[in-house]
Amino acid sequence: MTRSFAVLSILGVSLAAAQSISDQCRTSLIQAAANSDVSTCLSPGTLLPLVTGSANNSIIDPINNWLGSMCSAPACSNDTISAFVQNVTAGCSTELSALGVTSDDASSIIPTIQAAYPTVRRVACLQDGNTKCVTQTLTNLQNVVGTLSVNNIANIGATLASTDIPSNVTCTDCIKEAYNIINGDFPGVVSGSQSDLQSQCGDSFTDGQNPSGISESANTDAADSSNNGASFMASDLGVSALLAIGSLFAML
Repeated sequence: MTRSFAVLSILGVSLAAAQSISDQCRTSLIQAAANSDVSTCLSPGTLLPLVTGSANNSIIDPINNWLGSMCSAPACSNDTISAFVQNVTAGCSTELSALGVTSDDASSIIPTIQAAYPTVRRVACLQDGNTKCVTQTLTNLQNVVGTLSVNNIANIGATLASTDIPSNVTCTDCIKEAYNIINGDFPGVVSGSQSDLQSQCGDSFTDGQNPSGISESANTDAADSSNNGASFMASDLGVSALLAIGSLFAML
């Protein structure tokens, strides 16, 4: 899945350095975000505070609001995902080539992203009671490392890469159920982390049992399978919101 996640990662990287992407890539992202089907199933408009507010503000509230909107919307269709990936791979070829991805890879990338999307969406929409699991995890992490803002999230990421994340962040019921879902759908992806999780969280953490109180909130309705010639419009909100969405998927 390396190439597929590279497509999403370039969007996340661009959020922190949006001015460095090419005009062609920026235009492609604008068009992708403004597509009516993408807008419906990913709700990028709800991430507006991430790009209009202070870059020192916490990202948690905007992401929580976005999750509520995105999870209640019908899932993106395979056609929508395919069109989105084709736009990104064609328009952001320079940026993606630095990650080893070319526009010729689109045909192999698309089926993998289509296959991974339902699992990522299920994990993103997990809830602990009435609290989104992503929100809970980000809040727990913020309590450890300080404000998760656009300005400092890159530095925080670098710090976490060289330190151990506390068990009160990694050993929650939310993380256990996320592990269960990913391990059930793509066991090869997380099998290598099983021993580490058991070491930090106990053997029962990877026993496959569903923790009580955790539920899935993703709308199970399917979107229309075609985009029906949806019109495109240029909008800085569209590209910026889509970049923010890419960042969340990169974190997940």
